[in-house]
Amino acid sequence: MIAQPQRTGVTVGYQGVPGSFSSQAMHQWFGQVESRNYPKFEDVFLALQNGAIDYGVVPMENSSTGAINDNYDLINKYHFFIVGEQSIYIAQNLLGVKGAKLNDIKEVYSHPQGLLQTSQFLAAHQIQGKECLNTALAAKMAAERQDPAVGAIASTEAAKLYDLDVLAPSIENDKSNHTRFIIFGRAPEVLPDADRISLIFTLKNEVGTLYEVMRVIKEHAINMVRIESRPLLGNPWEYYFYVDLDGNLADPRITETLAELKNYTTSLRLLGNYHRQEN
Repeated sequence: MIAQPQRTGVTVGYQGVPGSFSSQAMHQWFGQVESRNYPKFEDVFLALQNGAIDYGVVPMENSSTGAINDNYDLINKYHFFIVGEQSIYIAQNLLGVKGAKLNDIKEVYSHPQGLLQTSQFLAAHQIQGKECLNTALAAKMAAERQDPAVGAIASTEAAKLYDLDVLAPSIENDKSNHTRFIIFGRAPEVLPDADRISLIFTLKNEVGTLYEVMRVIKEHAINMVRIESRPLLGNPWEYYFYVDLDGNLADPRITETLAELKNYTTSLRLLGNYHRQEN
């Protein structure tokens, strides 16, 4: 029997430090929950594998900079299941120590995604970006430096946590900037009204197999909302595909689609059936 997702009495892991966007996504989905934070994305997967946490939360895609490829590879590597998603608005802010002014800032710390998402502002103000593991850690590092010339790109929550001033709010290139996070666990969990399905598959090495996969999905009137291809580690020039579909596993169209897709794939794995969240 497939269980339903649990949001209380559990321990949740995320990458980063308190105040990071991952921690915000976690709290929006779970509410107040016991949590553990880890330096790297893979550490979250390892913690789930080792039983240190019950669920993990990682970002998968940003609306302006695209897929976060490492996490597609990790969800494929560890064979966990997606039980939910959380989309949050990402407002990137320039933070500095108390008394610093915008014109003082010569370099900023941030996650690579934070630097990409604010590249236009940084170029316009001739500010040099320095990569670090996440945006909240960037705020912590800037606070520890106590140098008016050194800032961070992070959330207002991180500014409060590390006693920094917001020198320039919402400096992201795209003002509709959102990041989609997934919530994943060790076992499949489905609500009766789940409406988003995620799959990973590899294709048979035959002419036209990707076309046939698309045809099967179209002929069953299934809406495909996302497709990503990634190199298959250990198999040069081979790829796996990650696909998101609208639907519920109880729908005969979905079961028929999955059955037919096996004719054109060498592997087909259901990652989850969960509630989609619109921005």
